[in-house]
Amino acid sequence: MRFPHHHRRLLAGAVLLGTGLSLLTAVAAPPAPAVASPPSSAYTLVFSDEFDGTALDTTKWHYRTDVKANSAQRPENVSVSGGYLNVHHRKESYAGKSYTAGGVVSKQRFRYGYYESRLRVTDGAGWHGSFWLQAGDGTTTYPAEQRTEIDIFENDSVNPTYTAQNVHLWAGSGAKAASSKTGSYGPSGFDVRQWHTYGVDWSETSVKFYVDGQLTRTTSYLPSEDTHDYVAMWLTSIGYGALPDDSKLPSATQFDWVHYWLKDAYVDNDGPASYGYTESGPWLDSSLSGWTVGSTTRYAGCSVAGAAATWRPTLRAAGTYEVFYRNVVSSNGDPAARLTVTHSAGSTPTTVNGRSGGTGWVSLGQYGFAAGTAGHVTLTGSGGGCARADAVKFVRR
Repeated sequence: MRFPHHHRRLLAGAVLLGTGLSLLTAVAAPPAPAVASPPSSAYTLVFSDEFDGTALDTTKWHYRTDVKANSAQRPENVSVSGGYLNVHHRKESYAGKSYTAGGVVSKQRFRYGYYESRLRVTDGAGWHGSFWLQAGDGTTTYPAEQRTEIDIFENDSVNPTYTAQNVHLWAGSGAKAASSKTGSYGPSGFDVRQWHTYGVDWSETSVKFYVDGQLTRTTSYLPSEDTHDYVAMWLTSIGYGALPDDSKLPSATQFDWVHYWLKDAYVDNDGPASYGYTESGPWLDSSLSGWTVGSTTRYAGCSVAGAAATWRPTLRAAGTYEVFYRNVVSSNGDPAARLTVTHSAGSTPTTVNGRSGGTGWVSLGQYGFAAGTAGHVTLTGSGGGCARADAVKFVRR
């Protein structure tokens, strides 16, 4: 028998109490609204986990297994029951620590879009609950590929009246690349031990934080052009700061669900976004860097006409999109590269000068597109210089 959503939550609370976990108000039904929403109808849901099963879906998630601060993280401390992901906190000796906790890290990687989870942290000091974005698989919080970190929700349970809302920029392996952009939200009466929904809308130029569907903070996202990296979603809790209050243990931080919505489409010539990129004719790797971390650019034979590169996105929804080509400018660039946008009403060519001005995004216009992969952009070299291929984006309007 499948119970209505709020009835399943009530039963979950009863089950958790039966296990001896001291979860705050475990038998109370969560307050409405259970789900907020992305900032506009232009977003499409592309990843979710409702945690409605009886075990973690390990096709979607890694376990967090690092040893950090006051706890060691163990897969055994993660459970799924009654519609919740439960991250358990325990007093036990393991890997040189006196306490253990845990969490999960998504196997899929994401970039711009709207992320949201509904959660509540444990009662009692000593635990650091968080819903955040960063590269990695949970074995360390300082992976070599670490660049962007966005803390959507972050709290030290010794003070349950706030959530931190931060953007950190890294150079990898724990080295900072720039000053952090820190902030917090905690109006009178706010209590992270109660259910709240936390979200972030991450775009190429800004990060907007939401609590219970309301915009609470906006900060710029303007790192150098090589750090627009892909990230994983982390839903975790570890021992941190004040030593844990043993009288409150065992306990758990709970996540009701997690969602990711996508609005815009980016196609690159390499890396995770290269799924829709193809070439014809003679193309070579260029020494000129691309706009994402570790990215290269490509160039066609500088005196060869007709070499072509195509970017074909997977558009999640039909609509109007503005199309941009990232023009990599160089002294031997193609002064008359032809960019042709194929859209629902036909094809529209534009000539772009790759020899003058600065490197950056060039708008190719706004067009209607169907959902799917029919729309695309093709670059064709004129033979009068080196046509260069990096990235194209389709921005929903």
